[in-house]
Formats: sequence, structure tokens, C-alpha cells
Amino acid sequence: MQKNIINFAHANGFPAGSYQTLFNYLPDNMEVIALDKYGHDKQKPVNHNWQAQVEELINFVEAQQVDGNKVICLGHSFGAVLSFIACCQRPDLFSGLIMLDPPALSGFNALAARLIKKTKWIDKFSPAGRAKNRRSKWPLNSDISAAFSRRKLFRSFDKRCLADYIAHGISQRDNQLELTFNAQVEADIFRNIPCNLSSYKDKLTVPAALVYGTTTDVFPHHIFKRFIKLNKHIKLQTFVGGHMFPMESPEQTAKLITEIINSFPEQ
Repeated sequence: MQKNIINFAHANGFPAGSYQTLFNYLPDNMEVIALDKYGHDKQKPVNHNWQAQVEELINFVEAQQVDGNKVICLGHSFGAVLSFIACCQRPDLFSGLIMLDPPALSGFNALAARLIKKTKWIDKFSPAGRAKNRRSKWPLNSDISAAFSRRKLFRSFDKRCLADYIAHGISQRDNQLELTFNAQVEADIFRNIPCNLSSYKDKLTVPAALVYGTTTDVFPHHIFKRFIKLNKHIKLQTFVGGHMFPMESPEQTAKLITEIINSFPEQ
């Protein structure tokens, strides 16, 4: 049986290993490949419109030697936008695209972001201000699980997904616990949110789906409807949950991903 190769791109601040429970629910004929952390390669620092990270994605897929098989791009949030741009820039590498709750700005919202990005106000407009001041170190004896489970972002996580995040997002170093995802990199990613997605109008040639959470609060829901007008290949769907629904409902998310991939025409 030929496997579907899925390249997964993570949300900002969440190493790919944080999604292991979700991956475990995908069927055996689907193989996940993933770069663990975007933006941490000193040769590819975060830059304007995340182009360096798009190149990280493309280079990673090319290096996997997947026996000539095209790859399905699957991304969450930040990773969803990277995946979209990569599919537009290198359609020869990919056979499908699934975007989970992407911060995909177009039209007036993109114009506003372009202007704000040039000012210090970007740290207030985006989560960059919180990210740059994020606590990143704790004493060795800290109950990290309890600390994170009280935070609003993590409160609805499946317990296994929270455990995945702690296992892959926290490490022991210099006799303390610290985040593996650099807080300044996280802030720089937020500061450089793409405002050029309209330039990819009608550039997407692979079948695609955009799935957003019914209670997501990252952006108003109309941004998704506006964005998909840029390309006829993108089908819009909803999923019950918030922006982090892949971590809140990993089994149901994996089922939806499988259904979408099975609906893609064979290439």
C-alpha cells in the first residue's frame, strides 16, 4: 500500500513533537514528516513575511527523499500559512494542502498589518509583546504540568497533548527547566506575519482545505472567508473548538484530516 506522506508544520511556539497524540490517530497509510522547530536555524533567521521559514519547509521536504512521491502539506496556525506559501511557490513538490486555523490576512487586514509592522505597535497588535516577555525558565522541582494547565491557552487541551507539549517544549538545561522554543524567535514570528498573501491569488494548484475553529478568537471568522476567495481550490470547513483545536480534540482532528486527504483526487 502506497503511503500518503504528510509534511506537518507547527503553530508558533509549539514544536512538532507537541502534536504526537494527533499523529498517533492518523491511519497506518499516512506517514508524517516534520521539522521540529521553525525559525531556529541561524542560517534562516525569521524575516519579512516568513519567507525564510517557507524556505526551511521546502528545503526540509526536498531533503526527505520521499521516493519521488509528492507530499501533502498540513499546517496549524503559523505552520498553515507557511504550507500555503510553499505550495504556491513549489507546486511540483506537493499534492494537497490542509490549513488548520491559519492567521491568513488579506485585503484591508493585510494592508493594516503591513503598516503596523513598520512600527513598535506590532507588539500590541500581535502576541509578540507577550511572547518576548514570556517566562522561559523554572526551577527543576517545578510542577510544570500544573502551571501550564492553569493557563487559558492550555486549559482545554487533551491531557495527552499537554503532556506531549511538556515533553517536547520543555527541557532541562543548566540545572533548570526551560522552553525549547526560543521566546525571541516566537516574538519575531508574530512580528513578521505575512501581509502579501494576496500576491498568491490563483497561484495554488493543488486541492486544499481550510479548517477553522468555531470559537477561535485569533482573528474574526470573516478573514477565512475573505482569504479563500483568493483561490478556487480552497474549501472552507469548521471544527468545533478554539484556535488550538488540534490539541483539544486530537482524535477527531485526525479523523477530519484523514477524510479531507481521502477526498483529494489522486495525482
